[in-house]
Amino acid sequence: ALTLALAVGVGWWGVIQLTRVVRRTSLTSAAAWAIWFQVSLTVATIATLFKDHVPPGIRDQLWYLSAVSALCPFVAVLGARRGRLLEWSVFIVLPLIIVLEWSALAQWTRCWNGQRLALEGPTLIGYGLVMLMCLGTYFFKASRFSGAAIFWTSSWSLFVMANLMSPDWKGRDENLPKDILIVAILQLMFWGIVVVAAKNGAQQFGWNRVWMDYRDWFGAAWAARFSARVNEVAERDQWPWRLTHAGWQLSSGETPLAGPVVDDHRVDRTCRWLLKPFVDPEWIDERLSAPLPQSPAPTASG
Repeated sequence: ALTLALAVGVGWWGVIQLTRVVRRTSLTSAAAWAIWFQVSLTVATIATLFKDHVPPGIRDQLWYLSAVSALCPFVAVLGARRGRLLEWSVFIVLPLIIVLEWSALAQWTRCWNGQRLALEGPTLIGYGLVMLMCLGTYFFKASRFSGAAIFWTSSWSLFVMANLMSPDWKGRDENLPKDILIVAILQLMFWGIVVVAAKNGAQQFGWNRVWMDYRDWFGAAWAARFSARVNEVAERDQWPWRLTHAGWQLSSGETPLAGPVVDDHRVDRTCRWLLKPFVDPEWIDERLSAPLPQSPAPTASG
């Protein structure tokens, strides 16, 4: 109980920090869905702590709602473009909740009367597919949030597959405290990675830092779209460099560029224009004006 309560408390702290970090970006919608998830997790936790007063089937319902809600921030990231945030939430994220919850909602009356929630195969398959999509958003090479994505998806997949698909109610009751503890520990590890990564930022400067922060926060899909459009302009206008996954590189070589790109007005104008639907100008300026990474001071010999 103490670990679960700690995980919920740390989760609220993490959501507050996340909301502050993304306040100048279009990820505010994803942060709002993270708050919704945290509310559902808090309610499920309270029901678990006072389990003598809550039917076991209702506790199942609340924990499954938390598991479904855990997908929402990741799905919201896929629509994190200003001008369509509300539409994406109303017509994509909300229907996703309804579809995944439909089988559970149909059992609400029976759960209230003492029966346990039993999810059907199609619901579990749908949940698993959406979970894989969420994992793919942040699980890619060099991402600061790959570890966090693994902890997040593995914790909720484990919980749903190990408990809510099991018809063995007695075995479910015996395993539930252990599985909730595992979920709580993985949630703590998730928020630890996210907060540390958010504070440290990309270990780059100039437009490389802008690119890597955008890539890590907005995920693989938006990063691929952005780099493709930048390189389309670069090829058309015959720039001497290209934007790769690892940063800006000379079009004729493999060595990443550090400084020369910063002062090119073409890069500045193009990237600001392409990033306008996603971040404020202040978000870009903050990264462009960040100090250079500190190199270790040489040691005196002799």
